Amino acid sequence: MEQLTEVKRKRRSKFESKRTWTGILFLIPCTILVVMFIVVPVINVVRYSFNEVSLADASDVTFVGLDNYKAVPQTEGFTEMIIATIVFALGVTIVVVGLAFIVALALDKRGRGRINRGFMRSLWFFPALLSAAIVGILWRIMYHYTNGVINKSIQALGGERVNWLETPWLTNGAVIIAAVWLLMGMAIVIFLAGLQSIPTSLYEAARIDGASKRQIRRNITIPMMAPAITINVLTISIAAFKMYELPWFISLGLPGYTTRLLTQRIYFYGFEATNLMGIGAALSVVLIIVITLISLIQLFVLRKREDIF
Repeated sequence: MEQLTEVKRKRRSKFESKRTWTGILFLIPCTILVVMFIVVPVINVVRYSFNEVSLADASDVTFVGLDNYKAVPQTEGFTEMIIATIVFALGVTIVVVGLAFIVALALDKRGRGRINRGFMRSLWFFPALLSAAIVGILWRIMYHYTNGVINKSIQALGGERVNWLETPWLTNGAVIIAAVWLLMGMAIVIFLAGLQSIPTSLYEAARIDGASKRQIRRNITIPMMAPAITINVLTISIAAFKMYELPWFISLGLPGYTTRLLTQRIYFYGFEATNLMGIGAALSVVLIIVITLISLIQLFVLRKREDIF
């Protein structure tokens, strides 16, 4: 009996060892890609932020200490870009999470006479398959003052054309709407996954106890969706803070600096200015720190809310 137990233990140990090494082998390609395209670039950005680097010759590096960080607040339009970035990220996160939750609730419903749910989910997810640059160009065409489909529709309804791309704050809203259209699909998928993971027995028990639809939604659906809400808030806010292509292709940062985000200024310093790559790197480090701090605060607050539920 003891010999049989020992044989089983050896087989299990051999199987676990083989499974561990198999997992390691599967992780190696992903680890290499992460090191090459994330870790190494971040290290180089931090290194460049303390140096003066020439765009023409990357080997021409001069150590300047914290001078690049001191120059960041003095850049032209810095305050306006900070406000534009916060407004854009905050607006996109709030609208996407709120609207995606409502759409997910509607798509999760079953019943006769409803449009095929799979087809509707595909339609909502379709924008997520497109490039942000393509979406930006598409919405810029739609926002065109003379020939844009949006102004044409407004005129057909008896209204007047709107200058979507050259009116302060209205342009901010126009850019946010386009970003919401792009990011909605993934948020809906995450919410649908959360909704389908809620045990139906909870709903059945609540209905037996005489709970109304509003009470069920408030006391069962929303609390059980707390993890999905946490994931969406974090992913959408990070995506909004680091978004570059879509806002740029829609408004080109105009009018003034009202829609010019920090990512666009980083690109300018890194790839267009001659000897300002160091300032662009410093601005990148600042943005990374800001995104990290905001994400940690969101994670702490939302996780705390999950614990309450």
